[in-house]
Amino acid sequence: MPIETPAKKPLVTAVLLAVAGMALAGCGASEGFKGVAEAAGMATTPQESKGFVREARPAELEYIPVGSSIARDAPRKPVGDYKAIEAELEAKRSANEAAGNTAKALGATPPPAPAVIPQD
Repeated sequence: MPIETPAKKPLVTAVLLAVAGMALAGCGASEGFKGVAEAAGMATTPQESKGFVREARPAELEYIPVGSSIARDAPRKPVGDYKAIEAELEAKRSANEAAGNTAKALGATPPPAPAVIPQD
């Protein structure tokens, strides 16, 4: 028995594709179908920033875009600061080793003998 496809199926598919395309076009930045999508309630316009957000953000953002060859001078610490940090870390390491050795020595004590239960 042959299967008959109704004539409405290609029409429904075309309509669904057109509606989906218009909905996705509403997300685009151009004004093609965005006005239609906004009128239909499928797209929105961005809201204006709140006052505290505008005050907290600088007017001109200073950042270096990813992949650019622009270099910015960064202040560097002197070598003496690195030597001081290294000495602090070395002192902390030796203190941690001493604490670990103390804990290891305390953990090496034999366990106490089990309690003796009197027999009547």
